[in-house]
Amino acid sequence: MPKPLPSNSTSSAPSRSTFAGDEFSNNIVSDLAPLLTLFGEQITKQFLSFSMGWADSILLAVGPLGIVTIVISTIRVGGAKRLKAFVGRARESKAAAEAELLSSTSANVCELWNGQEIVRPFGVPNTKELILYADAGGKLTVLTLESAVRSGFLKEDTGRRQSKVDVTALGNEAPNIALNITGATAQPAELWMWAIFGVLVQSSALLIPALSAYYWSWPKGDNSIPSYGFPCFIAGSVGILVGIILCSYTIEASTTEHDFILDPHISASMRPVYIQLGCTVGDQRYHSHLLCREKSIGRVRTSRLNDKNNK
Repeated sequence: MPKPLPSNSTSSAPSRSTFAGDEFSNNIVSDLAPLLTLFGEQITKQFLSFSMGWADSILLAVGPLGIVTIVISTIRVGGAKRLKAFVGRARESKAAAEAELLSSTSANVCELWNGQEIVRPFGVPNTKELILYADAGGKLTVLTLESAVRSGFLKEDTGRRQSKVDVTALGNEAPNIALNITGATAQPAELWMWAIFGVLVQSSALLIPALSAYYWSWPKGDNSIPSYGFPCFIAGSVGILVGIILCSYTIEASTTEHDFILDPHISASMRPVYIQLGCTVGDQRYHSHLLCREKSIGRVRTSRLNDKNNK
């Protein structure tokens, strides 16, 4: 009976140079990518549509859920035709991008109440914005936006970016209902508070790798971290942050917002009222509604496309 020959092969133990978490860290991005694409796209578009300042741009940069969506949205709003063709939007109308990504209303995009929520269809609505005043004696005064500004009840807030205000054009165009409902936008102080908090968190995410590479000198398994590792990491992270801020600003700068506040010398309560008559916009029928805020406010906000974007 033949005897088995001794085997010279030896089983080698796994090398310790391979970090146990490499497989997890390498796969986590690809595993989470479908979820970020599924849930991040619509959230990002909604955030961009209500972005109105640098604080919003910084917030989006420190917590981006859809970087590709942000880049494509920027091209759709302010990109050249070649860039739009590159992302498959060469034949898209400006109204389509405005309705989905901006907060403005124009001759092509309006805001209507369908009985459940505010929608942004294409077309001209049959809606009128009125300003309702109630003084200390209970006397009610109803004015249009134009008459309220010209009579001195409303004054433009000087805290925002200024431009020449054509109140006649603002009053004749479709009103901004979504910007004037309860809780539509946060206060500037709250936005900057969260923006500063996000910057601190993002800074810690950049500081910890720097300490681990240069101060603590943590190895990766049995190997030291390459000298080019952290510079590439910091360059990529800062590049993404700056790029997203610029993309968000490009979208935000395509519209002009005007804030009209109640004259502080007038002791009265104010609230905007929207009268929506039954109409057909596009293929959808909208019934008559009277929209009014429960609590009085001292501010009315409008958003319109810039002239260069409206041509």
